[in-house]
Amino acid sequence: MLFPFHLIRQFSPAYRTGFDWLFHSDLSHVVARFIFYGILAWLASSLFSNRKPLVSCFIVISGVLSIAVIQESIQLLSGQGPAGWDDLFDILVDISGALIGVFVFRWQKQKFTTEDTEN
Repeated sequence: MLFPFHLIRQFSPAYRTGFDWLFHSDLSHVVARFIFYGILAWLASSLFSNRKPLVSCFIVISGVLSIAVIQESIQLLSGQGPAGWDDLFDILVDISGALIGVFVFRWQKQKFTTEDTEN
């Protein structure tokens, strides 16, 4: 999605500075991962919503953790360097986003189930 905007950055130093500040900062990296893994967990929760809440939560968080570890492993294998604090931090951010995603799904499910039974 950002590819065309990334291409434009090579033609304008001012645009490059703004683009890099917005998309290459640690904050944008953390926010993007948090949102991505939160949405992933929310969607996965909908797949396992017919199970007991604790079982569903365990399955979703385990799956998201697996994906996060695989993603970090691919980065390490591609020559990023040895594993370090940054990789663990990324995984912690991913799991935090996933927990919020599961919480939001459970909250929405409870809210809409309660509203449906009241009507």
